[in-house]
Amino acid sequence: MIKRVGGPEAAMKMVGVAGVLSFVAGGAAMAGVLRVTPVVKQKAEQLLEKWGSRGNMDELAGNVYKVSSSHEDAQGIIFEVGEVFRVLQRDGDAVLIEMVGHGDNPWFVSAQFLARISDFPSDIPNTDVDATDSDS
Repeated sequence: MIKRVGGPEAAMKMVGVAGVLSFVAGGAAMAGVLRVTPVVKQKAEQLLEKWGSRGNMDELAGNVYKVSSSHEDAQGIIFEVGEVFRVLQRDGDAVLIEMVGHGDNPWFVSAQFLARISDFPSDIPNTDVDATDSDS
């Protein structure tokens, strides 16, 4: 390989030039990162502030609730008396649940619907009601 570039001296010059170019490119990249970092940090803080204003979305995460009234929701999920479900995440009226003992999980269900058929808390701020559910 050294013979291809014209001998050891030429190879050393090429290595030196490559090193200098790498150093310059690294410095330029670092300068760009330092210049962009405050902008990215400010945008991240704005997004966190916006999302934080929506309240604690996971306050019920991990809690288990028991179905007290048999119903079927709009997606066709059948809730039988005595079954239990675990809340994975909640955001307003949208609740991501896991039906304990069922293989087909998880499901998004209306918090209002869950409050009507189980011991899920009914003090949900969103007043939209899932009108397509029906008694079984």
